[in-house]
Parts: sequence; C-alpha cells; structure tokens
Amino acid sequence: MTLPLALAAQLLLAQSDAGYVRERTEDAAHCLRWPVAAGSTAQVTFVQSSAGDYKLGNGIFDAVSRSEASWAAQASSCSSLRLFEGGHSPSRITGYDPGRSNENLILIRTVDCMRAVPAGDPCITAQTCGNVYDCWSYGAALLALTLLTFDETGALLDTDVEINGAISYLSLVDAPPCTAGNVNPSCVGNDLQNTVTHELGHALGLGHSPDPSSTMFAIAPIGETSKRVLDPASKQFVCDVYPPALASRDCSLPDGGADPGSGGPGGPGGGPGGPSNGPASPGIARTSSSGCTAADGGTAPGLLLAGLGVIALARRRTRSR
Repeated sequence: MTLPLALAAQLLLAQSDAGYVRERTEDAAHCLRWPVAAGSTAQVTFVQSSAGDYKLGNGIFDAVSRSEASWAAQASSCSSLRLFEGGHSPSRITGYDPGRSNENLILIRTVDCMRAVPAGDPCITAQTCGNVYDCWSYGAALLALTLLTFDETGALLDTDVEINGAISYLSLVDAPPCTAGNVNPSCVGNDLQNTVTHELGHALGLGHSPDPSSTMFAIAPIGETSKRVLDPASKQFVCDVYPPALASRDCSLPDGGADPGSGGPGGPGGGPGGPSNGPASPGIARTSSSGCTAADGGTAPGLLLAGLGVIALARRRTRSR
C-alpha cells in the first residue's frame, strides 16, 4: 500500500508530537514492533549471557536486570506486551537463524576482535568475527549495538544487545561521576544500566529521540545515569504501540494497522515459559543495528548513540547522525 503524501506527513508529525521516534523498515513503509494480535497478550523474554564480564564481576547481572525491569514495569502498566527475563544462557551467538530456537540475548564482549582475529580470516569479509571468535568487532568508537531482525512488515523476530566490554569504561556504581583523566571502576564512566536501558528501547522498536532528556537521546556524557529512568515519552511509546486488547500498531496505516501475524495467543516470545521467537509471518528477515558510540570530545569519554545500519539481502546501508 502507498500512502498519500499528506497522510504520510501527518503520521510522521503525530509521531514527532508524541515525543518519541520509532525504528522503521528500510523502505520506511512500516514501523518495527513485536507482533501482538488483537484481544491477546504477548510475551517477550530477554536473557543474559551467563559468561558475564570477568572484569566487572557478578554485579553486571543485577544492572542488566534493573534495566529490563524498568521496561517490564511500564509494559505491565498500560500495554498488551509482557516482558520477562529468562535464565542465563550459555550462548554467545547474536543474530537470527530461522533454523534454530532464537534468544533475545544481552551479552558483553570482553575481547577486541582486532587482537583476536588473524589477518585475512574469512570472517572479516563475512562480518561474522564477533560470533566466530566471541569478540567485539565494531571498534573502539562503539559502546553498544542492538541487532533488530524483522520481516518485511516490520514485525520483530529477534533482538540482540552487544555491549563493548573490550575497549570502554563500563561501570556499575551510582556515583560519583568520573572526571577527565580519572576514569576508574569506583566512579561512573559508561554506566552499564544507563546503556542497557537505552538499548532495550531499541529492542522494543524505539529510535533515537531529539529530546536531550529522553532515555533514547543519542548522546550521553561520561558519568550519566539519567537514562536508567524512562522518560514520559518513552513510557508513552509502550502504551501507544502496544495498546491493551488491540493489535500492536504499525505506522503505515491510519488506524495503526492490524498485526501481520502473531501466531495467535502467546505472541512473539513463544508463549509463557519460552524465549524462542518464531517467524511472525513469511518473508525475508532484515536486520537493523543501532550503535552506541563511546566518543572522546577532547575532555572526557562520553556516549554518542550514532548511526543506523541496515542489512537486507547481504547489502548494508549506513546512516550516521
């Protein structure tokens, strides 16, 4: 379906007025969302890698759980979506494979691929070194990356969050903020809970917000912890896109659109008790990745949530912000 230009502009304006921005398919015809059928409740389960981060210790598991709980509480308060955290997973593999049971995985890569991957390794061309060598393959600039796999209607199939624990200033403490030239584990550097809360917003279908006070704002200075708390617009996104008793809302139709195919009650997360994500509807799976950059602006390391890469049929398009 092709929308009249005026109607498309009206929908975009309404989204902007709502205070949040949604992730879209490559052709911008659909907005990304977990499929929920009208009259039902859908479950999405996130799991943490059991490997954790040897440098930060077991505190990372609690920090990530708090991020997930923030979104879960909001979803339970006003939506048809239920978010859960499953048991820790031994998996270190990100990306969607239709031939296996997929998990919405959150993991920290503690090894830099520049050190782990031999020159000329085929994984470099295939862009699979992260999974092959269990390493961080996105360089020193990026702090985190969320992979969103969806079908041609924008229905999400799988999400994975990778955190750069190889070349970063990850921290777990609440205060004080680190200062230039003095970044250590006893002060707030690149706060893990701050980062994961933002990335899970992408995993639900949110894009970067132009509002500096938003959880989804693209820049976070070193020492920031404010993104741990969901801003009002990000909360409203959950209520608007996953309204109770209605299908999850696309953005290409005046009424939000019917869900493209949730597979009935139980929804995208495989129903109660299971994290497996089955295909929401037939079609080619596409993967979008939203990156979080650790940037040094000449004073202190900070976070710049910069760029959107889209992979479709082995083609990549990169947009920088």
